[in-house]
Amino acid sequence: MESAAPYFRQTDTQLSSTVQRVCALCILLPLPLVHYGGRAILMVIFGILTAVGAEALWNFIAKREQTLYDMTAVETGLACALLMPACAHYQLVIFAAAAAILIGKLPFGGKFRTPFVPAAVGYCLSAICFPAETFTYSPLNENVTAKLSAFGSNDMLKPAYSQIALLRSGRDPFTHIGEYLLGEVAGPLGTTSVVLLIIAAVWLFFTGNLAWQCVISFTTSIAVISFAVPYHTASTFMYVAYDILGGSTLFSCVFLAAYPNYCPKLPTARYIWGGLCGAFAVLIQHFGSVEAGGIFAVLIMTPFSDAFDRMVWSSRSSGITYRQIKNRLGVRLKYRMKTQQERELDEFKKTQ
Repeated sequence: MESAAPYFRQTDTQLSSTVQRVCALCILLPLPLVHYGGRAILMVIFGILTAVGAEALWNFIAKREQTLYDMTAVETGLACALLMPACAHYQLVIFAAAAAILIGKLPFGGKFRTPFVPAAVGYCLSAICFPAETFTYSPLNENVTAKLSAFGSNDMLKPAYSQIALLRSGRDPFTHIGEYLLGEVAGPLGTTSVVLLIIAAVWLFFTGNLAWQCVISFTTSIAVISFAVPYHTASTFMYVAYDILGGSTLFSCVFLAAYPNYCPKLPTARYIWGGLCGAFAVLIQHFGSVEAGGIFAVLIMTPFSDAFDRMVWSSRSSGITYRQIKNRLGVRLKYRMKTQQERELDEFKKTQ
């Protein structure tokens, strides 16, 4: 069945793109190793093995060709692990990775055919089913491995909460920008260091695996709406930084919203789609029941990415473009700024 225009051609192979994204996710691993030790590696291993095993089992039962060679299961398992807190039990990582593959990916046909980003599906399901464990983090440099058994209770750990959770409860976290840059804040394993996230984003940009238009519109939308609807417990500048840098917002912007295979393909559509994603993200963080507004916003908006491409394409086909709208507005503005005598002179010249 031939689909309607527009059509797009991908220059890189799917395997090379996925490997480059896996390398970008691995850039985020050093900081969790420094703060939490070997437990971070064990969580990553559990996430990857669960995702790979779930996909292999599905293909075996359905008698389909194995698709593990495309590395998308490895990417999904690694992303799910990096979105988990260090003090989470391994069951949570296993549940998120399995849900991402068995619910968010394979039922829709496999790689890049699903309307959802699989890692976002796994995380959102874990946040809905196990909110207390998903949004409770461990203090930095705490020996989590010694205090927490593999599948036991974590009651002996001192809980820590993200900056967005503190703001939602009416408290000011008093966090400096330097702490965000170095990852010295509570949060999921791979989302706390702004420096590492920027390095990963630069890597994805130069390898052609980052929809930078979505990043610009996503962060700009969050900054504007956050400034208009501020938290009442923070200063004017910091509450904008909390919304953009706190929690998993920046991670969801770089690795989920700016995923070229799931976001719109036309640049104009990416600006519009990314701006709406950012708007939903900040509204969910301020007024929703969960703090991970960015991931839930991507989950909501990803199924409509193709519709944004078709909307922009049909507008261009009808002669409605940004340049034409700009020219028309410029002509109207010039006409409004003219005096009555100049307008009468222009009308007289037209009649002549």
